[in-house]
Amino acid sequence: MSENFHNTKRIANNTTLLYFRMLVVMSINLYSVRLVLNALGIEDYGIYDAIAGVITVLSSISSVLQTATLRFYSYALGQNNFKRLQNIFSTSIYIYALLSVIVFILGETIGLWFVNTQLVIPQERMYAANWIYQFSIFSFISIIMQIPFSSAVIAHEDMSIFAKISIAESIIKLMAILLILVIPMDKLIIYGAALFIIYTLVLLSYIRIGFIKYEECRFKKTKDKKLFKELLSFSGWSLFGSVAGVGMSQVNTLLVNIFFGPLINASRAISQQINLALSSFTGSFLMAIRPQMIKSYAEGSYSYLNKLFNISNKLIYYCLLMVCIPLMIEMENILWFWLKTADPNTVLFSRLILVFAIIMALNNPISIIIQATGYIKEYHVPVEFFTLLCVPATYILFKLGYPAYTTYIVMIIASIASHIVRLICLKKFYKPFSFSEYVKSFILPATVITFFSSLFVFLIHESITNTLFRVAAVVFISISSVALFVLLIGLSKSEKDVVKQLISKIKRK
Repeated sequence: MSENFHNTKRIANNTTLLYFRMLVVMSINLYSVRLVLNALGIEDYGIYDAIAGVITVLSSISSVLQTATLRFYSYALGQNNFKRLQNIFSTSIYIYALLSVIVFILGETIGLWFVNTQLVIPQERMYAANWIYQFSIFSFISIIMQIPFSSAVIAHEDMSIFAKISIAESIIKLMAILLILVIPMDKLIIYGAALFIIYTLVLLSYIRIGFIKYEECRFKKTKDKKLFKELLSFSGWSLFGSVAGVGMSQVNTLLVNIFFGPLINASRAISQQINLALSSFTGSFLMAIRPQMIKSYAEGSYSYLNKLFNISNKLIYYCLLMVCIPLMIEMENILWFWLKTADPNTVLFSRLILVFAIIMALNNPISIIIQATGYIKEYHVPVEFFTLLCVPATYILFKLGYPAYTTYIVMIIASIASHIVRLICLKKFYKPFSFSEYVKSFILPATVITFFSSLFVFLIHESITNTLFRVAAVVFISISSVALFVLLIGLSKSEKDVVKQLISKIKRK
């Protein structure tokens, strides 16, 4: 009990740090979108999004490898196995270097061909597009090579280090954007070069911290072929899942470019920034709780793991609900306040992405437990079957003449179907999970809370005419009503006690 209480306090500390980091980073990033949009113009912003979509397809490898490495790190820490930690670090360096070479070759052949022959880019901007593409490839290599070091930071739950680097990175990016406003050169090229330099600086920072703070972050030749195969297999099947998810999102971005051009791409890019902001919102909590969930499984503390799973689902959903209800209802005005533009496509895309973002956020606690169990192949094959259907389904619908927003409808349907399959897999591979308890304690209360909170907020929206006052009232009522209903019917007694501990700890901080 005392160990679990200590772990809960650590989660509270890390959650506080990461939410502060999230607020700063998200605020800077959202403001940066406005500056970049103004600096580049709508067409160049659409071009950048289309090319970044190509790189994101490749960069899916980086997020997968971080998840895989973090799982192995956390599991070894849970078992207090220092030698295995050293082997994990060195083995991951081997794998990342190899994959960087592969991605570089693919990027300079197939990827380069795709950018120059398949994307819809004005001829006079092809020169700049090729430069931004090259910078994006090398930015990707910098990102992927930092993962062994950043994973060590997260696995050791030193979230203050992670938060400081993330905040510094966002501030430097903002300074770079302000700089391109005054530099009399091609702004698209300068923006790509600035991002490459920033990612390289972040890589060097993580390398320095890793060498100074963590003894296992020393590269040594290892002959542990079994670990190499385990890490590669885990990463490979995780990559399958990630490629499916990226295909649903980023390949559809390319399809939107091909069928509708860079202007519609710009509207989609703005909606994806909202999705990214919401992902960062939930990611802060998940980053704090992920190591504890994996360590709990490694230690066999299933009761504590179940508590973490249940409360993570609820905190993720209800915190997102507080934000998404006012965004859904006042999206047009919020976009105008944010970007000074709110065309119908952007408003519709942004509303649809809210639904998708909430569903995808709820997948994370399930995936963490599955990763801990190691049944990664048996999990991803059935789950991503529906996800992989998104790209051909979107292509066929676009060929039949359906509008650009159709891609979001397909994504939402696929995410719902795959979430159901995730729950089935969780029950199969983690016996302590109860599907009926999940529905009774989470799904039913969440449905009731969503309905009544949305109703109250909508009534407020309809009764106030002053725009600024109405938006403020909608935000306040959304937060207040969701919080009230959650305290009344959304949490069990033990979960309320955990929340009180977290709030008390946050207040003291």
